[in-house]
Amino acid sequence: MAGDLLVGLDLGTTGAKAVVVDTADGVAVARGYRPYPSDTTHAGWHEQDPADWWTASAGALRDALAQVPAGAVTGVGLSGHMHALALFDAADKPVRPAMTWADRRAEEQVARLRQRADLFRERCGNPVVEAFTAPKLAWLASHEPDTLRRAARLVQPKDVIRHHLTGGWGTDTSDAAGSLLFDVRRGRWDPELWELCGADPGLAVPAAPSTAVVGTVGADAADLTGLPAGTPVVAGGSDVACAALGGGAVTPGRVYVNAGTAAQVVTALPGLRTGEHFVFTRAGADGFLAMVSVYAAGLGIRWCEENLLPGPAPAPDDRADQLAAQTPAGARGLAFVPYLLGTSTPTHQPRVRAALLGAGPQHGPGDIARAALEGVAYACADAVDQLAATTGDVTEVRVGGGVARSPIWRECLAAAFDVPVRRISHDASPRGAVALAGAGTGVWPDVVAACGALDDSEPVGVPERHRAAYRHARARYAAAATAVTALGRDPAFAEGAAP
Repeated sequence: MAGDLLVGLDLGTTGAKAVVVDTADGVAVARGYRPYPSDTTHAGWHEQDPADWWTASAGALRDALAQVPAGAVTGVGLSGHMHALALFDAADKPVRPAMTWADRRAEEQVARLRQRADLFRERCGNPVVEAFTAPKLAWLASHEPDTLRRAARLVQPKDVIRHHLTGGWGTDTSDAAGSLLFDVRRGRWDPELWELCGADPGLAVPAAPSTAVVGTVGADAADLTGLPAGTPVVAGGSDVACAALGGGAVTPGRVYVNAGTAAQVVTALPGLRTGEHFVFTRAGADGFLAMVSVYAAGLGIRWCEENLLPGPAPAPDDRADQLAAQTPAGARGLAFVPYLLGTSTPTHQPRVRAALLGAGPQHGPGDIARAALEGVAYACADAVDQLAATTGDVTEVRVGGGVARSPIWRECLAAAFDVPVRRISHDASPRGAVALAGAGTGVWPDVVAACGALDDSEPVGVPERHRAAYRHARARYAAAATAVTALGRDPAFAEGAAP
């Protein structure tokens, strides 16, 4: 190691990831990970204990920092899952478990707030959906008013880690913008939106720029994490904004496809532009992000592995890839439409379901495996095309996440585009947090320079002999997706679909 070290901590939905990067060459020299549980014992509920966030984060930091020289860290950046409802009282204690983005109990409140849909769209750039913070806050105001009265502040998951590290409370503008309580055009909390949810606007905490140094690591936190006391901590960003940084989506035209259990497809916008996409604020730079999702990416592949493919996987997550390598591109005419949880693109159809179409006696496990990988790739390609239709031409596509480890999936996705496709090998969100830490502490002049220094992407190639097969396969997929979507709209089908 020849340079100073920066730390990025990402508080994901299932665990905390820490990465340590050498500023001399942008290489990750150490990593740590600790999981934490979620409470899903009630239908539609998804809650977490904020104490578990800190325990896991401190453990992940200790694990990573044990691998590098003590005292070499010069900055800490934070990332975390968005849209949560984490409420703390005046004594800095949580008033109840946090409701995460995956909590879906606020259907009634969503319906009520949608009566002011134009107001939310105008000020927040987004529709009212269950995932956001505002409907959860309205649910709490209706169902647990005494709990809400005990709260002194509302924060997001990464902000809880900031408090443990520095002793201070606050958030950043990218997480604030994902709450439906923040006017993204004016860059400030909107009292009217808080009041529509039945809550006191006084619960809002200051929202700083993502690269702002908001404190330093305290002595107690240093003992628990291994971070040097006095290390600067920047405000950080939402996981979507940090993933855009880590994935290199820092200029208009470059799209990042983060393909994990679900896939998030995100690109930078020079200005606020609403449409059939979600809008988020960029971290560390002016402007916005447009995002669409594929609900079942890795989920669709895993479902096929567990239910349609024989035998145990020789190693985690590679059974589909190994079987798919045994059959030609195009899966010999088999098509898989991965709508296990409905579709969000090209239209939002929650009752549509997945399908495997075109099966005949000649098809075997290899064909099913390849159809699954190709179907998920085509669903992601559709999402990229949807963004391009509203945000402008795509000049480059970058891919990352667990699904992107599959060379067949990468090849299939790359064949869908006439622009360069590149793969990133690192975890995007913690690397984005590193970019914020470096820009905030002066290692790099801005986040664009930081992302350039951290770029480890590699080109994805497509053999010419496969291009025609992939072109025909995508046309079959498009016809299959259209048919499955039409079937999902049929009342007889919808009655049998899961709610």
